[in-house]
Amino acid sequence: MKIKCVLFDIDDVLYDASLQVEMARLNAIRAMTEAGLPSDVEIAYRVLKEIVREYGTDYPKHFDKLLERLGLRWEPRAIAAGVVAYRETNVAYLRPYPDTITTLLKLRDLGYHLGAVSEGRTVKQWQKLISLGLQHFFQYVLVSEELGSETIGPELFKTALEKLNLQPGEVAFVGKGLDPDILSANRAGVVSIRMRRGKSRSEEAKNDEMRPKYEIHKLSEILKILEEINRKN
Repeated sequence: MKIKCVLFDIDDVLYDASLQVEMARLNAIRAMTEAGLPSDVEIAYRVLKEIVREYGTDYPKHFDKLLERLGLRWEPRAIAAGVVAYRETNVAYLRPYPDTITTLLKLRDLGYHLGAVSEGRTVKQWQKLISLGLQHFFQYVLVSEELGSETIGPELFKTALEKLNLQPGEVAFVGKGLDPDILSANRAGVVSIRMRRGKSRSEEAKNDEMRPKYEIHKLSEILKILEEINRKN
C-alpha cells in the first residue's frame, strides 16, 4: 500500500519547540531578577520548571506561583517583566527548522496530502502554524482538544483517517515522542516515523508497541523513507 498522506506533529517536528520554551523561561527569570526579584537565576529557573510540570503549560499564573514558592511577596513589576521577556523570546524562537519549508514544498510537489495532528489547545496550535508561515501547506489539521483530550491518542488518528477517507497503511505520521505519539500511531496502524529532536530525543522504546517503523534526525530524511516505502509497494 502506497503512502498518500503525511501527518506531522508540530512541536519539535516542524520547529525547535524545546529550545523555544527553555530560552523563554530562562530569559523570563533573568528579566525578573533584573526587575528586582531577589533570587538566584538557576534556583528560580528550576522552581519554575517544577511549577510548569505540576500545573501544566496553560496555567496562567506561573510567575505568581514562582514568587509564592520562593517565599517572596507578590511583586507585579517582576511578574510583568517576566511575562514580557517570555513573550518576546517565544516569538523570536518561533522559526521553522532550516529544512522544514523545503521538505514540505517537495512533498506537496510530489503529490502527497499534508496534515498536522497535535496535542494541546486548538487555537494555540493554529497560532504556531500561522506564525511559522506553514498554515497553507496543510490540507487537514486536527488538535487533541477537539476530541476532548489533552494528548495525542489512537482516536486522533482514527478521526483523521475517517476525514481523509484513507486506510491506515496509506498514512505516515512524523512525531517526536514515543509515548503517546508513536505508541498511538502504531495502535492506529499508520506508518510511524520518529523525529529524534527536542526533549524526547534520548528516549528509547520500552516495548515493540512504542517502537517507530522509521527514525529520522531531520525532516528532509523523510523523502527517502517515503520513496523506499512506495517503491516496495
